[in-house]
Amino acid sequence: MSTYIILGKYSNEGAGGLVEGNSDRRAAMEKLTNSVGAKLLDYFITRGVYDFCLITEADSFEMIAAINLKAKAAGTVKELETLEAININNIRGIAKNVEFSPPAR
Repeated sequence: MSTYIILGKYSNEGAGGLVEGNSDRRAAMEKLTNSVGAKLLDYFITRGVYDFCLITEADSFEMIAAINLKAKAAGTVKELETLEAININNIRGIAKNVEFSPPAR
C-alpha cells in the first residue's frame, strides 16, 4: 500500500457545516476511505493555506482520486492537493544507479 497525504480547503458550505453541525468528521473520513478499500491513518484540521489534512493508505491512486472526486462533488471541499509519500531509502537506492551528465558550460 502507498501512503497519500491529502490537503484541502473547505468551501463556504463545508465550513458552515463544521461550525453549525455536530457530525464526527474523523468518522466520516474513515467511512469515506474505507468505502474504496483504503485506510485512514490520520485526519487533522490545519492552520495555514489548507484547512485539513488526511493521511491515508491505498493500493492505488485511483482509489484516492475517487474519494477526492466524491468529496468535490458534494460541494463541501475545494482545492484538494494529493501527495504520495515515498520511502527515502528506496529513492536513494535507485538514485545511486542513475546516470546523468549535466550540460556543459
